[in-house]
Amino acid sequence: MNLIGRVISVFSAAASGVAGILVILLVFHVALDVVMRYVFNAPLDATILYVSAFYMVAIAFLPLAKVEQNDMHIGVELLTASFPQKVQGFLAFVAAVLTAGVTALVALRTGEEAMAKFATGAYSIEAGGKVITWPTYFFLPVGFGLMSVVAAWKALAMLLGRPSGLKPPRIDDPYLTKDPADD
Repeated sequence: MNLIGRVISVFSAAASGVAGILVILLVFHVALDVVMRYVFNAPLDATILYVSAFYMVAIAFLPLAKVEQNDMHIGVELLTASFPQKVQGFLAFVAAVLTAGVTALVALRTGEEAMAKFATGAYSIEAGGKVITWPTYFFLPVGFGLMSVVAAWKALAMLLGRPSGLKPPRIDDPYLTKDPADD
């Protein structure tokens, strides 16, 4: 199980890495547009389209698997924290199975839409130019599909009572450090 978990972790990290690179490109693109607009009075064409259709979609959906892998989705444990450990484990298993199923369905549906956009060669007209947009539709099925694989693998590991082999979050991750005020 460890080998498969590590392979899943590599794909999850790769998708998150692509999203991270796109964040940097987004910052440079927007900064360059601002400089071109206000210094040279020659703004870049279609910046808003690239930001909204390319960068933001990828940044929002590609890291979904990594967030699921690290159990960093928003969770409210107001009631379940007081349940016995076995009940909490069962509920975690049910949640993983439901997550895997729902995200697989979303991945399939968005994949169908992506293929339809690919087949028609979807594009937008910006500033008199044609900007191909069909590739952006593939970010959703990739993100949801990877999230589904992570959730299904976690559920299988829970069912078998074995470690998933998914790479744990880094110890030096600032989001995981404990605040001394919480003690």
